Amino acid sequence: MAVNPYALCPCGSGKKLKFCCSDLVAEIEKIHGMVAGGQPHAALNTIEQLLRKQPERVSLLEIKATLELSLKSLDAARETIDTLLRVHPENATSHAHRAILAAATGGGLASVSHLQDALERTSDNMPQRVFEALGAVGQALLVEGELIAARRHLLLYAHLAPEGDTRAVELLLQMNLQAGLPLLMRDQQLLVELPKEDSGEPIEWRAEFEEANRLARRGLWRRAEVLFTQILEPSASHAAVVYNLAMARGWQGKSALFAEGLHAFAGLASAEDDAVEAEALAQLIDPVLEEPQLETVRFSFNLADAEALAEQFAIDRHVENYDMAQEMPQEADLDGNQPVPPRHTYLMLDRPSLKTGVDIEREEVPHVIGFLAIFAKRTDREARLVITTDRGERWDKVKQILTSLAGPSLDGRFPDQPVEEEVVAEKSLGEDSLSWRWRMPDDTPAEQRRKLLNEQRRAAILDQWTRTPRAALNGHTPLEACEDPLLRIPLLASVLLVEQAIADPEERPLLDELREKLKLPARSTIKAAGIDVGQIPLIRIPQLDVASMPDGQLAQLLDRAMMVGATVALLTVATELVGRETVAEDVDLAVAYRQLIQATPNPRQAYQWIDQARAWSRRQDKSEAEWAVQELELSLKLGDSTRTQQLLNEIRDKHLNTPGVGESVYKLLQEAGLVPPADANQHTAGTMPAPHAVSEAAVSGAPDRPDEEAPAIWTP
Repeated sequence: MAVNPYALCPCGSGKKLKFCCSDLVAEIEKIHGMVAGGQPHAALNTIEQLLRKQPERVSLLEIKATLELSLKSLDAARETIDTLLRVHPENATSHAHRAILAAATGGGLASVSHLQDALERTSDNMPQRVFEALGAVGQALLVEGELIAARRHLLLYAHLAPEGDTRAVELLLQMNLQAGLPLLMRDQQLLVELPKEDSGEPIEWRAEFEEANRLARRGLWRRAEVLFTQILEPSASHAAVVYNLAMARGWQGKSALFAEGLHAFAGLASAEDDAVEAEALAQLIDPVLEEPQLETVRFSFNLADAEALAEQFAIDRHVENYDMAQEMPQEADLDGNQPVPPRHTYLMLDRPSLKTGVDIEREEVPHVIGFLAIFAKRTDREARLVITTDRGERWDKVKQILTSLAGPSLDGRFPDQPVEEEVVAEKSLGEDSLSWRWRMPDDTPAEQRRKLLNEQRRAAILDQWTRTPRAALNGHTPLEACEDPLLRIPLLASVLLVEQAIADPEERPLLDELREKLKLPARSTIKAAGIDVGQIPLIRIPQLDVASMPDGQLAQLLDRAMMVGATVALLTVATELVGRETVAEDVDLAVAYRQLIQATPNPRQAYQWIDQARAWSRRQDKSEAEWAVQELELSLKLGDSTRTQQLLNEIRDKHLNTPGVGESVYKLLQEAGLVPPADANQHTAGTMPAPHAVSEAAVSGAPDRPDEEAPAIWTP
């Protein structure tokens, strides 16, 4: 394997190999050849032989450390890296190795300072190992859940990455597009600048401020932090200094100091939107804010008669059979080997289950208040009932129902003396106020289901959340905080956190009603003139006067919204674009239609967007194949068998020869369970499943109900 003599030398000197360690070119080429040939241990032996003659040769030590890290020989790697740091303490590559090792053994936070050691010793030519350390530390921070720091490390990696290296971008996209991650944490956090010199009185510490910003942009956040701290006092805690100092600390993973700085900035910012957004971000990540918690507890009780209890459960409509064997705790058998699953598992409802969901009202829908499991009697222990529920009202209701339903079957110590009690999870009261577990009958029509969910969301936001204490409001509820002028910014920030979680623009009136109830001003329209579309926070896009913006700017905003999964911003901008009579030639409306169809929460609205996209394609003399496939996917989700069959016929007759269409159709049918996997793998272009393969019963029996189930929250 040929080694480029004009590549940077592995010793990290910043010089070309030919002009640094030229005497090792042949040996390094031999070592690289072994590694490329799948012989890393042989390569390591060769390096060790060379090191016997030159035990402090940095190039050889660097390659040795790299191989040991790749082979997970972490103790050996630590010894080699210690030698590197002793021999060449000012070498950036040596510190990069230590950062990589720390990321692998101690995690992201433990490795940040070592990476800063490496970056501070790096010139314009960044050694390969420093670059790799940047990615390793970023990924370790992501795994630890240090999202602010992880994002900044990965963004710097992506900025410096050579063409074709998309690893950081893929991680960032995966992070951005996961439901449940607040938009304020997905959007970019940018350094702020001072006003230009001719806009007011001269600023004596301007040069130091601009140098700190320059260092921060290069990734030298520790040095930037020191410089911002030095000018904090002479600047009289200027808002820009406070904010950028917070950023420099947050990007190093100093969450408490990051939040503290954002809280301080919120009290200094001249623009209320800036203050509220900073305060909201601080509330999200502040480890000091301890929200009132609700415990989810697992209780175990011995049973006097397990079979009698199971018989009672079988006839009572407060209890419903539900397969949770995989989720419930399993016990080892007498030999401690195979886990023993529960005999029965159930949902417990706060009211009797409904026979039909047709025309039901919100108040009638049962709530799931507990999960039950019956374990059979064994030689070493009694039959048991395991109950998983939340403390407080739900547990009180569970006890009430069980006592009246199956008192004689329970052990005499129920409900006050469980044989085991374990806290399995905690959630904040605020989170609990905005969530619920419903058990709607399977025949509840989709439109009725959507209506009920909207009504419940309204009640949760306007009634439950506003009466729930929040740590950010000094323990007050939002209704109490709205009477205290000192809590105005924290209250606005708390409301913003609710607003940014809403994904349906049709619910914006609900948010206006929330502000009115809390005596807060309605959100005002932001004029588009002078707006920097690359920097405006995406949380503000719904307020932006998009109608006055040129096509190109809207296309840029759409790209930004797509990159971070900002649903409301995306729908706002895309709706404006497709509603224009004409758009610039370089703006592809197919992108806007595609996003509208995929992001619209209302399936009926999605059908309307598909119809408009088809009409637009016909006007452009373009194929409607993509929209037919999109419509097929939607009809499968809704269980609309008639429409599904019509679309399959259309695709077979008109679009099947369009590249990619056949594969997409088979994938959709396979995911819906209508085509076995073998068929999906064996199809060829231009073929379709037999007409009888998609029956009305099959389609209507496997609907996807996205409105009923909460989206999974991505946890790093």
